[in-house]
Amino acid sequence: MLLLMRGVPLVFLIMWSSGSIFVKLGLQEASVWSFLAVRAIGTLLVLSFICALVFKRKIFSNLFNLPALLIIKMLFIGLLLQVAYQSFFFLAIDNKLSPGVLSIVLGLQPILTPIIAREDVGVKGFLILLLGFLGLGVAVLGAREISGLTYTGIACGIASVFAMSVGTVFQKKIIAHPLASAFYQNLAASIIFFIVVLCTDWNAMINTKFILASAWMILIVSTGAVLLLFYMLSKNAASNVSVLFYMVPILTIALDYMVFGNKVTPLTMAGAIIVIIAILFYRSLSEKRAFPKVASS
Repeated sequence: MLLLMRGVPLVFLIMWSSGSIFVKLGLQEASVWSFLAVRAIGTLLVLSFICALVFKRKIFSNLFNLPALLIIKMLFIGLLLQVAYQSFFFLAIDNKLSPGVLSIVLGLQPILTPIIAREDVGVKGFLILLLGFLGLGVAVLGAREISGLTYTGIACGIASVFAMSVGTVFQKKIIAHPLASAFYQNLAASIIFFIVVLCTDWNAMINTKFILASAWMILIVSTGAVLLLFYMLSKNAASNVSVLFYMVPILTIALDYMVFGNKVTPLTMAGAIIVIIAILFYRSLSEKRAFPKVASS
């Protein structure tokens, strides 16, 4: 069981990192808003199916008996994680910000999260986080992804990372089943994106490529990876989970190599090693800080 628990972060990272590959695939056949609407509504339907059938209606019936304030909080977090984060992420790329620069901007999340959450990570903890950020920059630089810099793109990237950081901190404070959180968050996203699509033109080619991209994003990323993220947040400090996001761009580069054949340079490999060392050091430091508390209690 312990071995299975230790494997959760790796499974989450592989699932989450694969998202960019299928986003690229999906956006070749659909507009940003159409793709986001299909993703949100499809995920909501999958979560409803899981709650209603897999858990024999117990969780599904309990969804509507939760306190109104808790439901409002989950809907609000959905606006941050499922609407604002994803919208600004896509808009940053749509405004000509290169994926590499966006990766570096989003790499601020592990540093911002403990500040927003007011977690005492200590001087050593922040130094390790800065080491990870440095490693991320080296890896992206090695991939020759530093190009395409626009003010609007940077603004959207900063808005995206703030939405993700604040949403992660709020999600950590939510005392609810991960399925309930995911359900209400995607309910909020489905409503917002459906309205946006109504106000714009539906633009999607329903073909094999679009169906494959949509199915992967719905089942693997928006359902599987998000539920694992909520589970990890329920068991760990927010900063201990957010530090894992340093690995997302690096795994994405590796997947790009395997899928599209893009070259991986020695500099990228060196940056990846720095990031892995920083993550291992930070999680080890977190365990040492948590151990005295457990022992004393």
